[in-house]
Amino acid sequence: MPVRGRKKKRRAVADAAAWYDVFSSEFDFNGDLADAGLETDAYGRPDWEEARKAWQRLGQAFLEEFAAEYPNGAHYVPWGLEQFGDPPR
Repeated sequence: MPVRGRKKKRRAVADAAAWYDVFSSEFDFNGDLADAGLETDAYGRPDWEEARKAWQRLGQAFLEEFAAEYPNGAHYVPWGLEQFGDPPR
């Protein structure tokens, strides 16, 4: 009788760098989330609830990096901030 494969119990956790494209624009242009083991749709968008949870964990780090990259302010509001509001500190 064939042996059944086991499902992984641990979920992949991507860091702020992997979520950067999504937090700034909604889309994972470079496939960083896929490299971290997270699924996206055909357009590179992750599950909305997964993105919300990641924003709660990593949003502050993203905003610090975003502010360093755009010291005079960007010409747009990052998607994560627009969708989920200010992250917890």
